[in-house]
Amino acid sequence: MALATVTESHEVHHHKPTPKTKVRIAVAQDKAFCFYYEDNLDLLRQAGVELVFFSPLEDSCLPQDIGAIYLGGGYPELYAKALSANKKMLTAIKKWAEDDGFLYAECGGFMYLTQGITGHDAIFHPMAGVFPVEAQMQKRCASLGYREIKLNEDCCFGPPGTILRGHEFHYSSIDAMPPEITRVYAVNNDTEEGFRYKNVLGGYMHLHFGFCPQMVTELVTCAEVKKCTNMDISAAKCGSRN
Repeated sequence: MALATVTESHEVHHHKPTPKTKVRIAVAQDKAFCFYYEDNLDLLRQAGVELVFFSPLEDSCLPQDIGAIYLGGGYPELYAKALSANKKMLTAIKKWAEDDGFLYAECGGFMYLTQGITGHDAIFHPMAGVFPVEAQMQKRCASLGYREIKLNEDCCFGPPGTILRGHEFHYSSIDAMPPEITRVYAVNNDTEEGFRYKNVLGGYMHLHFGFCPQMVTELVTCAEVKKCTNMDISAAKCGSRN
């Protein structure tokens, strides 16, 4: 148990014990990927996750000894040229996905997993190529609003029928996703997304883990299982930021 901290006024504050680390999850964080619900990160830490931050812009490979990758939202379209130029990271992400690594991506992170991004300048920049679609920026907002989601299938967030909540806010659109790519989310705006390829789940939705805390338990369990089989996928002796 953590020691109590005694202030000058003799008030005693009891701090919660730090949970034992169950698994390390790599979290993309730089100028291109900077939007996360802070609650999501806090809930993962409370569940025993060690968050290992890395930069798809600057790092050449993934952090070591991880069980999952979390690619959040942000502005990949503004840094598309630099992201596309970092071939080593794109290759590492693609290899992780193809080798059944567990990866969750939302909005900007999802765009990073497409074949590439065409920005407002009409220039196409290749990306990781996990999903067989391209992303195109639009002048007008493509989607905005709070969303409720029902899981169509079992996934890293729970069994079929699980209800989740989040929001959409993006100026890009994608090509029609091929029918062989599974749609995990049934959204309350009469759309289906939450695209799954192998152990990769991606889409435009920003999910708030606090609405359904059980989804954190499910996610951590999946990361623990995948860690057992993917320890050799994350590059060793890498200069990632830990």
